Amino acid sequence: MFSQRPVATLVCIALFSAQMAQGAEPAMDFTKEKVLYVVPYAHLDTQWRWTYVTTIDQFIKNTINDNLARFDKYPKTTFTFTGSSRYAMMQEYYPEGYGRVKELIKAGRWHVGGSSVDENDANIPSPESLYRQILYGNRFFQREFGTTSIDYMLPDCFGFQAHLPSVFAHAGLRGFSTQKLVWGLPFKIPFTVGMWRGPDGRGVIAALDGTDYTGHVKQRLDTDPQWIGRVDQVGKSSGLYVDYRYFGVGDRGGAPREDDIAMALGSQGNADGKIHVVLAGSDQMFRDLPQDAEQRLPDYRGDLLLREHSAGSITSQAAMKRWNRKNEQLAQAAEGASAAASWLGAMTYPRERLEAAWTRVLASQMHDIMPGTSLPKAYELSWNDEILALNQFAGVLEYAAGRIIAHLDTRTPGIPLVVYNPLTVSRQDVVEATVEFPGAAPAALAVTGPDGQDVPAQLLARDGRRVRLAFLPAVPATSWTVFSVRPAAAPTANPLHVQADRLENARYRVRLDANGDVSSIVDKANGDRELLARPMQLQFQHHKPASFPAWNMDWHDQQQPPQEILAGPADVRVVEEGPVRISVEVRRQGRNSLFTQ
Repeated sequence: MFSQRPVATLVCIALFSAQMAQGAEPAMDFTKEKVLYVVPYAHLDTQWRWTYVTTIDQFIKNTINDNLARFDKYPKTTFTFTGSSRYAMMQEYYPEGYGRVKELIKAGRWHVGGSSVDENDANIPSPESLYRQILYGNRFFQREFGTTSIDYMLPDCFGFQAHLPSVFAHAGLRGFSTQKLVWGLPFKIPFTVGMWRGPDGRGVIAALDGTDYTGHVKQRLDTDPQWIGRVDQVGKSSGLYVDYRYFGVGDRGGAPREDDIAMALGSQGNADGKIHVVLAGSDQMFRDLPQDAEQRLPDYRGDLLLREHSAGSITSQAAMKRWNRKNEQLAQAAEGASAAASWLGAMTYPRERLEAAWTRVLASQMHDIMPGTSLPKAYELSWNDEILALNQFAGVLEYAAGRIIAHLDTRTPGIPLVVYNPLTVSRQDVVEATVEFPGAAPAALAVTGPDGQDVPAQLLARDGRRVRLAFLPAVPATSWTVFSVRPAAAPTANPLHVQADRLENARYRVRLDANGDVSSIVDKANGDRELLARPMQLQFQHHKPASFPAWNMDWHDQQQPPQEILAGPADVRVVEEGPVRISVEVRRQGRNSLFTQ
């Protein structure tokens, strides 16, 4: 809601696909030839125990220089590096080295992998953000290098939700790889190479055990019993004899170790070799597998979550998570408004400005920044990016809204107020707005819709001629609706009931006990059914993880009873009492902290 404009914004998620080619016909017959794809790689945590400053000053430079030296010494080696945001750092800060990298990419020796702006967290961001990672990541690769990747590469993400393969498939990707699942699943990894499907049945070929991305190649792979056995295992289950692994360094970028490169290259073309070893980019296996591989490979549907690692990352650094979500919502509203204004001929669609703002948000979704596992100084930089993006999206929305409103008939008996619903479904929701009257602000308000009917309205604050109000409109899908705000003789009749220990509307009756806990929620529409078995309490838990205390929550600790329960006495007061919204505030103390709900 922009208080300077007669506009109230809601939020939408608009899904789309970025379509890309899936490669040519397979180069080999996997039913007869046993193949191990080996991906030389350098993992870079863009921010973690360091900030962007160190990444740019040291790690990006080293990634360029170290790999150039490897390519000079080993002309037949390859290398994969991910993240369009990191390539943009090369472009800005090391233009000469970046030029060499472009030449190597064109020669097919240096590979862009992963399709994304950065190797992101996949648990906090929305599906829309995942689509944007692919759209803007591969758009950069296409624009700069004339190529794209068809895989999504997340070696170090803290678990993977069941919807991801559907998103990847609808975005035109064919493959996915990780090594993180060896850190601890609540069950056995489903397969090394197989088909991971989402809720709609669509999916991608997944390499779920790519081995440690800092792993060594200590002996010839083509005669190594471990890798021969893994390839045979996939072959026995599918008829396709294939497997996939990383090797390299991490988490500071750089280049794979020379000994590992030499041993991997020495695993190729030997007369006594039992499997065919291919040094390739991260997506080459997915390009080479035949089109019927999706039906032949072992199949899995569902989450791939980590129980023993990183559970605390769902709540750590809450400001990052809040601003990320606000940006996702504001981006959708800004893009919808811009599309409508462009369709009306009122403005040129601001594609570059939206992409620039989105790219800041997507880079900040990196798998240590968004989960809250980076050092505090890193967040000063990432908060700055989030706020810059918020301002960019807000500016686009405000401008586009003004262009659309100029085409609306806003002649009303009172002050016109336009409500924008970017969702593709109709909805009824609370809208807050600030309105300025010609004279003194009235003591009561009425809000009328385009059908001439009043909607519930509530005065929140008065300041001279300005009024802050909340009202409850019902609006169509993807719409701009004009409402009228005018003085009223008396406030709207209030159908809601509130006291310090209870709240009630047409559907629910809620009670608080003496401790300040919600002790009862009764569903009036279903025969006065009680929804709670016991009060909703705040509990002090014991957390002493064996490692990574910034973000781990060990399952053993989770199974222990709480150390203490936050109790009363509670200071409870009614905060809002109106026809649109009622609320109470509960304040109490425990363990030297003040808790306000």
